[in-house]
Amino acid sequence: MRLALLALFTLPLLAERQPLVFDITWVNPPATRPAGVQHRTLRSASMNREVGYNVYLPPDYESSGKRYPVIYWLHGAGGNESSTIWVAEEYQKAIQANLTEPAILVFPNGGKRTEYRDWKPQNVMPETMIIRELIPHIDATFRTIATPEARMLEGMSMGANGALKLAFKYPELFHSVVAYAGSYKRLPLDGYFAGISPAQQAWIAQLQQWWSAEDDVFELANKNSARLGQLRIRLIIGSKDVAFDDSEALHPWLKARGIPHEYEILLGVSHDTKAYYARAGAHGFGFHFVRFNP
Repeated sequence: MRLALLALFTLPLLAERQPLVFDITWVNPPATRPAGVQHRTLRSASMNREVGYNVYLPPDYESSGKRYPVIYWLHGAGGNESSTIWVAEEYQKAIQANLTEPAILVFPNGGKRTEYRDWKPQNVMPETMIIRELIPHIDATFRTIATPEARMLEGMSMGANGALKLAFKYPELFHSVVAYAGSYKRLPLDGYFAGISPAQQAWIAQLQQWWSAEDDVFELANKNSARLGQLRIRLIIGSKDVAFDDSEALHPWLKARGIPHEYEILLGVSHDTKAYYARAGAHGFGFHFVRFNP
């Protein structure tokens, strides 16, 4: 019945939908860099362009000769590879406090408002770039532990949606995923987020016309539930976040399908990345390393 309703809802939109227009600057060096962070570029074959990323290397990287696990951190809808590299400073504090293990952090540019989906007509291919190009590039360039057990995903808002989507679509590639304030809205059935800008509302209205089961975390969880048992999943949402209802819907959806996960609500927290990391960042970093044996 739900699929029938979905078809009825989407069919009128298909004839009217308008092509999406993206405004993306693909290389954005940071004005300042935290200790241990380098800005680099990757030549994306899928898009035939340079794409920027930042990489954080642990303090002993140059001297130890060791290999390290990797956390891929995905930015939100308005961001780029340099928007939230301060997360590397939070990670360094967690290492110093013995709350997590040394790891390489990678901050890719997933493109503004892309939902970490491939948009071939616009030559905007963040999913292909991350999965097919960036991950092999990082493993070939740095001393990583190049196994799924040592590869993690983390993100905020659109980045949380992207992190969960990639983890649910390619669970054999990753050990864990931590998602903060994800924008998991069921397009096109759920309408808009309350309290966001008119420009963002208009963008969501356009995205409704391009809904795809292959990029919907609910549908991917349903389709791949049998493959997600070894994937560690942690969801965090603030009680005052505009995306609160999304996490409240996704949590029982996963639970009903027997998909193990952690779910935490932070009282009083709104859609503020720094507030999330002040309250739950260290626990999220440590979460990646449970059952991790390189």
